[in-house]
Amino acid sequence: DKPLSFDLVLLGLGDNSHTASLFPYTPVLHDDSVSVKAVFLKDQDVYRITFTAPLINLAHNIAYLVYGQGKAIAVHHVIEDTRDIENYPAQLIAPTKGRLQWFVDEAAASKLTTAA
Repeated sequence: DKPLSFDLVLLGLGDNSHTASLFPYTPVLHDDSVSVKAVFLKDQDVYRITFTAPLINLAHNIAYLVYGQGKAIAVHHVIEDTRDIENYPAQLIAPTKGRLQWFVDEAAASKLTTAA
């Protein structure tokens, strides 16, 4: 059996640095299984479904599509800040063998301090 993997996983980024329903301070951030999980968000009183980070990281290609000034601080934290998955869950996304690409507009990239 080959390990489960996707050719492409397309992700967005929330202004709180969440991605794929991997939200700050949720137990799923520490889940090492390659699976799909339900996540309960107390502040929204709702369940959401997410791929775990290990499942996403098996993809051959992972792409973020992020736009707008409202995402600029999150983009900065995820790309340039010290690793802190509790506050910036999107930092968990790091392909094991594949490629990670960011597609951001000028507004979303406006807080980055290094040239890409």
